[in-house]
Amino acid sequence: MGFVEEVKTGNFSLYGHLLGLLSGVLLVVLSAVTFIAHLLYSILGIVFGTICIIIEIPLLLRICPTGPTVDSMFGGLKNHWWRFVAYLVFAVVMWSSLAKSGGVLVIGAATVTLAALCYLIAAVKKQSKVTMSVLGGTGARSANGIPNSQFVPI
Repeated sequence: MGFVEEVKTGNFSLYGHLLGLLSGVLLVVLSAVTFIAHLLYSILGIVFGTICIIIEIPLLLRICPTGPTVDSMFGGLKNHWWRFVAYLVFAVVMWSSLAKSGGVLVIGAATVTLAALCYLIAAVKKQSKVTMSVLGGTGARSANGIPNSQFVPI
């Protein structure tokens, strides 16, 4: 199943996954751009963005050697509700950058907010956890009852 077909599935877990990944990239890039002007929020943005990327790319957690502390810290974020809460906290902090005229950091705050909303909808609808198969995740087909073992890897 390609990228477009996975997006058309209507699974808000997948939308949250994509928006979380986009948020992570945007937070890291935009925080690096505004590092001098907004030191505190830029550091927080880089930390939040890195956490978003680590959470959203399952392949990274499989490749990186981790200890029990890291596993327990990120292991709980497999649940939609925990991801919603984590992204909501990230969003509130990044929205507060407006008080210090955060500028472009608001773009990262908006995408994190959208990711939190997608995970909230997925949790309320009790949708299964889906991640992009391109990034080493389950793929949308496995969530729809078709096992990944029936497909030939690219």
